[in-house]
Amino acid sequence: MIPFICKYCGKDTSEVDYDYLNGYDHLSCALESDNKVHADDYDHCVLCGVETAYKRSTHIDMRHGYIEGAGQLCPNCYSRGTEHGAIAVDYNTILGTPNDMELGAKVRQLYWENKK
Repeated sequence: MIPFICKYCGKDTSEVDYDYLNGYDHLSCALESDNKVHADDYDHCVLCGVETAYKRSTHIDMRHGYIEGAGQLCPNCYSRGTEHGAIAVDYNTILGTPNDMELGAKVRQLYWENKK
């Protein structure tokens, strides 16, 4: 019989539900070990892959260019992503337009009028 022993903590894992295992190891032990190994590594931009100035251990509140749910962006990708132009559409135009196709045409017309 194969011993069910976690190589990280040395405890028996034979009674642990398989959803909480990584092979024969506790999932929590494996994740904790992985985090310790990579804590001093630098994060990479999630868009272009370039190494950023922030370590993985740096809290997200202390970073510039971090987007929750997405990850760390390099300064170039972050600035490119925030260069979006915007136009304001009066809410009366939105509420007073009977269907989406006509609203789209009005928004497009406003865009070209503001572009001049």
